[in-house]
Amino acid sequence: MIEQVFRGVLGVIVLLAVAVSLSRSRKDIRWTPVLYALAFNVVFAYLVLHTAFGVTVFETVSAGLLKIMKFADEGTKFVFGPLFEGFKGIPGFKGSSYVFLLDALMQIIFFGALINMLYYWGVMPRVIGAMSHGFKRLFGLTGAEATVVASNIFIGQVQGAMTVGPYIKSLSEAQLFQVMVVGMSTVGAGMPLVYAGMGARMEYVLAANIMAAPAAIIFAKLLVPEGAGAAADEPVAHAKHDAGVNLLDAVGRGAMDGWKVVVAISVMLLGFIPLIHLLNFLVVTASNNSSDLETVLGWLFAPAAYVVGAPSSDAMGLAKLLGQKTAFNEVIGFGGLQQAQLSPKGFMIACFALTGFANFTSVGIQIGGLGELAPSRKSDVARLGLRCVLAASLANLLNAAIAGILFRQ
Repeated sequence: MIEQVFRGVLGVIVLLAVAVSLSRSRKDIRWTPVLYALAFNVVFAYLVLHTAFGVTVFETVSAGLLKIMKFADEGTKFVFGPLFEGFKGIPGFKGSSYVFLLDALMQIIFFGALINMLYYWGVMPRVIGAMSHGFKRLFGLTGAEATVVASNIFIGQVQGAMTVGPYIKSLSEAQLFQVMVVGMSTVGAGMPLVYAGMGARMEYVLAANIMAAPAAIIFAKLLVPEGAGAAADEPVAHAKHDAGVNLLDAVGRGAMDGWKVVVAISVMLLGFIPLIHLLNFLVVTASNNSSDLETVLGWLFAPAAYVVGAPSSDAMGLAKLLGQKTAFNEVIGFGGLQQAQLSPKGFMIACFALTGFANFTSVGIQIGGLGELAPSRKSDVARLGLRCVLAASLANLLNAAIAGILFRQ
């Protein structure tokens, strides 16, 4: 237990030190919001992982979301008929019956419909408004920053920025960086369903997604602190989300939005997975069969895996997952979670570390998305892109280290 706490605390210190050492302006760092955000995540993780109330709440929420996945199966069965049973319907078949499209992605469509219903009824705007007000007061954020931080817990990285679209062109560089980092650090409300369908524990990824918002504040404020020329904090009139003209329209629009996510993930995997195998072939060929891509990624990310407190036996396995997440995307990383055969502690740390959009693909997504919202800032987004990947990666690793400190069998 002492070693667990020591390694975790050391990991937190190392991650913060890395950010400070690479800061644009160490003299401008405001430590109050950084320390408040760190304290928030420690307390939140303790409540979720160690108190009966917190464990019960998150287990209840997780069970509810898993139940939603089961309801979504009814639609999949109706549309796909016998195909829903997949290989399970073949007599004598003994291989894996898991079909990613049907077992993990189709639930997003139903979840998208539910979320848009909550927007139509006015529930989501109130929740996001209350959270943004709390973030603004607690962490000293501007109205635009706080709104995006709160929004990205529930919606995607570009959609979160869209809630304050008219203000992006006038944000300071530090404020723009904050918007970018929280978008890459969080995953929205729908993706945990996908990760759970791939074998992750729902309560872990839910907690990691909420903790990613304060962690994004920490590393955004450390790496690109606000200088003397900060943009004024003008009152934010939140962009109205057009959920639909009535409830049926809201359900339809939400389902279509969910389908777009399903298609995007499917196309991304169809492009990236063959690329991974191609790169692996090139590495194997170049090394004359003495190494492969997984081994290379493992060595590159082994220090990060060890720093966040992964058991020695899990370090290389976790490092490979981190490498796949960063080089490609977190879906690829979660895809190897079950095969990694991690210990319970390593598994928990992996769930926290992988929950985030911190990868090189997201740079292109943000250039396109934020550049469309504010064309004059496209070059700024591109210039900050790699630094944003670093900040978001550190944010996800910080939450993994905190979870590792609080792990109990």
